[in-house]
Amino acid sequence: MNVGSILNGDSPPDADTESGSAMPKLNHRHSINDLLNGPASNASRNSEQKTAETEKTDDHDESEIHISESEFPTKSDEEEESEEDSTQGEISRVVVEEKPSTQERPAHIVGSELEKINQLKHSQKKGGKPRRYTQPPIWSQEWFPPSQNNRENGHFPPEPSPSVPTGGLSSKPVFDRSHMYTQDLECSVTGVIPPQSIVRTIAEWIYANFVEIPLENRKFLELELKFGTIVDKKAGYRLDIGVSSDCIYTNASNIRFEMAVHETGWKEMKAFLDELEKKYQEENRKNPSKPRRKFSTLETDFTDLIFQINERNERPKRIRISKDNTLNPPRYTAIEKKRISDLYIHCPSSMYDFRISLSLEFPVAEEKIEPTLKKKPENTRIKKRTSLTHSPTVTQFDFTSVSTPKTMKNKAGKTVVEHETNFELELEIDPTEIFRGFDKVRDGSDSIRFEELVEVFLNNARCLNNRVTKLASK
Repeated sequence: MNVGSILNGDSPPDADTESGSAMPKLNHRHSINDLLNGPASNASRNSEQKTAETEKTDDHDESEIHISESEFPTKSDEEEESEEDSTQGEISRVVVEEKPSTQERPAHIVGSELEKINQLKHSQKKGGKPRRYTQPPIWSQEWFPPSQNNRENGHFPPEPSPSVPTGGLSSKPVFDRSHMYTQDLECSVTGVIPPQSIVRTIAEWIYANFVEIPLENRKFLELELKFGTIVDKKAGYRLDIGVSSDCIYTNASNIRFEMAVHETGWKEMKAFLDELEKKYQEENRKNPSKPRRKFSTLETDFTDLIFQINERNERPKRIRISKDNTLNPPRYTAIEKKRISDLYIHCPSSMYDFRISLSLEFPVAEEKIEPTLKKKPENTRIKKRTSLTHSPTVTQFDFTSVSTPKTMKNKAGKTVVEHETNFELELEIDPTEIFRGFDKVRDGSDSIRFEELVEVFLNNARCLNNRVTKLASK
């Protein structure tokens, strides 16, 4: 029994056959070489009949081997083959010369194989150099534990900014709630960072009030956050309830909110946004894909006249008529403001507290403005305002210098008018976006977007409050 039969798993031959073929012929030995170095033949070699068929098959294989060796150019790596391979090749060539093929291969098969050989030749690099890996193979790569996967220098790589379609915001989540930036830590036992309790409370408060607002009144909504100080009515100074971190104060009957801020702090916060604008323009000067400005700026100059209208069988109305001082003749617009609810955020470690207010501002018909102007206003406010709108955070920053005329008598007894100037800062969120997030929560399509908008809005207020607090601590 020969080696080829053993490799093919053939059954042992008969004794007569075994004794008659103790020394296999040369072409039989070449078949063994083919089995060891080339495609294995599945033909059985247990009888002389099958041996003849195998010889024909071997002749074809030998011819193919001869063609392959003649077509390939001599390579440096081929010269370094072992002596055993060279000997086997020589035996193959001798067999081909001594025993020509009894049946020639069809021309189209030979041509097809020659074409494959030529393609293989041209696919190799010039000079016969081995192919270089574009990246290390899997067995040569450095292993990282699961806690460090997808990190660069111990930190997560920054995600590419999502493309924001014109006229809208990306629906991609803003905050990654499942990762920490430290190599050996997970964010929590559940793998998710819990939301901030103060953000969740504000979101729930806004949601509860939004439920009561009809669809037709959504366009009149104003959601604003004012900077100021929560004052204890009894003590007469800033609220002190023995806490050191931000919290929501719910006992509104014992407090009042003074929304004015100091002039120095007002200017510092305004300068902070100006610095951000300047830095943005320097970084993106050569990037045409970015907007030219970080903030959209609008300067306005209005005089607000506040009227309290009390009519029979109707609820009292608070009407605000605004005169545009930049136009001549002046233009008047009026709104009726209805307060829905207030939420007070006490920030004992910061310079200012916050008040979040929900209101509906209904426009007043033009024919009702003139009769109202004939009445005496409750209050007059001359407002010079700079509005900075930041679309990526759906927030508008209103820096307002308010001049209020005060009538008083001088020492001579004459009536004089003096102006008291205060400085105010308020943030407004885009009502369209906040209602869109609200609707996604209600229909179950996205339970995160609404709360993210609230957190972004609150973060903007905190950034400004932190800046002015640093100034005060110097």
